[in-house]
Amino acid sequence: MPRRRPPLSALIVPLLLASAAAIGCATPTAPEPATPTATATPAPPPSLTPSPSAAADAPTLAAPSPVGATPESAAPYDPNNTMWRIYSGLGHEPQTTLDAIADARAENDVSQAPVIVEILRFWSGSALNEAYRAALEQFTGEDFWLDARPWNAAMERLGPRRAEFAPPSEYPQWKANLLGIIDPRMAAFLTSVPGSERIDLAEIAWGGVRVDGIPDLQSPPALAASEAGYLDPRDRVFGVSINGEHRAYPLRIMNPHEMANDVLGGEPIALAY
Repeated sequence: MPRRRPPLSALIVPLLLASAAAIGCATPTAPEPATPTATATPAPPPSLTPSPSAAADAPTLAAPSPVGATPESAAPYDPNNTMWRIYSGLGHEPQTTLDAIADARAENDVSQAPVIVEILRFWSGSALNEAYRAALEQFTGEDFWLDARPWNAAMERLGPRRAEFAPPSEYPQWKANLLGIIDPRMAAFLTSVPGSERIDLAEIAWGGVRVDGIPDLQSPPALAASEAGYLDPRDRVFGVSINGEHRAYPLRIMNPHEMANDVLGGEPIALAY
């Protein structure tokens, strides 16, 4: 079987869970190569489509602030109202977002900066992105779009300036509503878990993968080291020795799984990195 060159991630120094002496005293086995279907499947964030059970499982959330009983031109400016108009949930109209951002810019409402940074990952389009860019540049004095990843740049640079850009008072409900569309359990965690009120929700970011989007290895089949022709001699492995049984988990196989659940030496183990 032809050998392949190890990927760049193979250069990461592995966490060795057993001594080199123990590994060297017996011929280790290695899991067979993973199938192509084992790669992680990140969810497409722009659609913000809830899971089928979202409606049944979603916790009770505070309702968005009303737009107002009086015409908007006569109503006083309200940062919470503007935040919900930037995004309120599924079915939100892009024009409502554009109008809200225009109002925030007219008021120079810097509290909308973390709101815009958050929604940038999920609610986009050419007109929306132009509005986000103009508003953030006005509020922060920086053009994050000069970076190849504007959301990452904005999160990193605004983090140390959190006090300067404190979000509106209803931001916890707004953030829970947003993440609850992805998975209702995230909303429940942010609104009901004891101590969650002490968390700076502006620093909470979705990792981009739904639950079970990265499948773990479950009791992977093993080969004798002499039969693992798919490995290059320089490939990195995680070596484990328990009760006289030895096994090597190649970093190449662990990369798309991030966890292996196995039984070694009669003991159940979970290898994660």
